[in-house]
Amino acid sequence: MTKKIFIITGETSGDLLAYKVIKNLISSNIEIKGIVGNNLKKLNIDGPFESKDITFFGITDVIKNIFYIKKKINQTVEYLENFKPDIVFSVDSPDFVFQVIKKVKKRKKIQTKFFHFVAPSIWAWRESRGHSIRKLIDKIYLLFKFEKKYFDKYSINNDFVGHPFFENFENQIYNSSVEKKVISFCPGSRKKEIHIFMPIFLEIIKKYNNQFKYHFAVTEDTSNIVKEYLVKFKNITFFVNIDEKLKTEYFKNSLVTVAKSGTISLDLCKLQVPFITIYKLTWINYIIIRPLIKVKYINIINIIANKQIIPEFIQGNCNPKNIISKLDEFFQNKNKLRELVNDYSTVLNELSNKNTSKQIADDLIKNLN
Repeated sequence: MTKKIFIITGETSGDLLAYKVIKNLISSNIEIKGIVGNNLKKLNIDGPFESKDITFFGITDVIKNIFYIKKKINQTVEYLENFKPDIVFSVDSPDFVFQVIKKVKKRKKIQTKFFHFVAPSIWAWRESRGHSIRKLIDKIYLLFKFEKKYFDKYSINNDFVGHPFFENFENQIYNSSVEKKVISFCPGSRKKEIHIFMPIFLEIIKKYNNQFKYHFAVTEDTSNIVKEYLVKFKNITFFVNIDEKLKTEYFKNSLVTVAKSGTISLDLCKLQVPFITIYKLTWINYIIIRPLIKVKYINIINIIANKQIIPEFIQGNCNPKNIISKLDEFFQNKNKLRELVNDYSTVLNELSNKNTSKQIADDLIKNLN
């Protein structure tokens, strides 16, 4: 009898993580459907709609689209009840995923197991969610070792599996003497993020003008918005890039990268390039969220190290003046770029080379039987 898995992803990063796991299962006798993005679509997986349809930025964005989101939750639940999967494998996007699971459990029309990858950040904010997570999830796979104590505290079945991005990681010596003439920018994958960060990036470009070429790592859905912002620059060389392989090459050849906080931070760490983390919400979102946050840092490397290794510019501090000041500091002493890479590379050893994707895939197969 054919076994069935249903995947739920939201963010572009979640789709990529799921892809790394699921490609280990394609040759098995398993029927796979899901809410997926461009990576999982390469494996010919489809479902009720695409992951980009449930990607929102900030609390206010969610509130404005609350009825639409409820509709998508109901659509997902109905699809699950018809598909009758043996396992639901969800990656990130816990606010959407957990609402789906609650409804499936409440309706009691199907029996399935729920496995989740990328733990909700209960160590950073809303730790009390642990009580409800225990009732929803059969197992949660952890990216970081320090998370385990939090999920053990609430008796949530968990495995520390490491991070798929670092399955073949080797520390390299960053060559700060190489004359690199590119600055990369990563404004995030959501349209609202583009509108928040592009004005900041434009001020940085105005400052350095044609001293550098400028690379923008974006998604297919946001590339045209970025190009519209850049149309005013006539004598500047820039590259708006949606190709993952080309992004890698540009990052490697960038003197420094300015990146919105998120999974991209780990991509940059794996490539061992110097970068700055930025993060900014609308003020109403920030006012709502800030009192709930318990950690001092936003970059996961800094959180693991419990000190600021990667420079962070958050909310009010996330402005062109502050970022340019830090860039100038790097440009005036390129040894600081090498020190930055060397410092964060030592932190990566904790989560690297765990054969993560296959470990999760094997565990899913074990739990199908």
